[in-house]
Amino acid sequence: MFENSLAWLLLPLGMALGWALARNRAAGGGASREDTLAGLSSLANDNADQAIDALSRAADAEPAAVELQLTLGGLFRKRGEIDRAIRLHEAVLARDGLPQKTADAARIELAQDFLKAGLLDRAESLLQGMEGSSPQLAGALELLLDLYEQARDWPQAIDTARRLQAVKGQSAAPRIAQYWCELADNARVGGDAAAAQQALGKALDENPECVRASLAQAGLAEAAKDWAGAVKAYWRAMQQDGRYFAEVAPAMERCCKELGDQREYERFLAEAENSLAASAAPSLARARWLRAQGGDVRGYLGDHLARKPSREGMLLWLETADAVALPWVQTLGESLKKSLAARPRYACSSCGLQPSMLFWQCPRCRQWGTVAPMEERL
Repeated sequence: MFENSLAWLLLPLGMALGWALARNRAAGGGASREDTLAGLSSLANDNADQAIDALSRAADAEPAAVELQLTLGGLFRKRGEIDRAIRLHEAVLARDGLPQKTADAARIELAQDFLKAGLLDRAESLLQGMEGSSPQLAGALELLLDLYEQARDWPQAIDTARRLQAVKGQSAAPRIAQYWCELADNARVGGDAAAAQQALGKALDENPECVRASLAQAGLAEAAKDWAGAVKAYWRAMQQDGRYFAEVAPAMERCCKELGDQREYERFLAEAENSLAASAAPSLARARWLRAQGGDVRGYLGDHLARKPSREGMLLWLETADAVALPWVQTLGESLKKSLAARPRYACSSCGLQPSMLFWQCPRCRQWGTVAPMEERL
């Protein structure tokens, strides 16, 4: 049965069939008129197989009906009926005398069928065979990028993204930088720190604002006990994208401690409070640091909570309160801890997904660099 959510597609299909019917009536095409009517009747009765047969016959007599076949094939793919979509789109491509533009559109539809079916090699072969002058080339390159991402073939993805950038005239630098970071991750896991560093350098050359590359460079420096190099990279990450401050601050504190330079961490906190004035995260980090130093946490937090209230700030204040031993204070503190543990920590700015861990490519919308730490606001 056709899903209700896709029922709206019957209207444009019916309009297109009606248009073809009118043209064939004027041209005296009796057989095509009967096939067109049969196709419309089959659609109305949810008989997809008969609709395909009737529309295929109508397309033989009326070339404009090829668009109907492509549309119907796309409908089958969306419904998960990949075999039907493949048969239909292959039938279109097998037609003699098909205009190049229509043939390329059919190749793209068929490639999407193969991608959905997991037949990556067949999809790749179709898309790579498209001519460089084709109006459909940008769409083909987008699909090739999707294919190489699925296959995790990052060198091919980089080359294809560069081609797409040239065709569309739009920068693909942020996306290409992510591919270099993926190559760096592979090298790091394989124990080749030098290759990882080289790939991360290329990521930053491609996109100087790539916070992922800076965080990865900092991690490599920490692993090598290059504390000064790690501090430098963490500074850069915070300046690239302040949303990642909560990720950076604990690592920066750890590295400054290893260096024996607490003043550098204090300077980092002061810079963050100044540049991220709307965020509560730097104030919370300073409060935790003050507590470790035996400073006046309550006085500091009281001022900042009034301007930027947060559950984490309230919990810190309660933990330093004189009345912390009172039962109701302990109960409130436990409630705050449970609430904080259950909150989503990250959010995708593209689709709104709120995962519990950081993904550099959103698992839902597949966009790169759109998932970032969430800022709590009360």
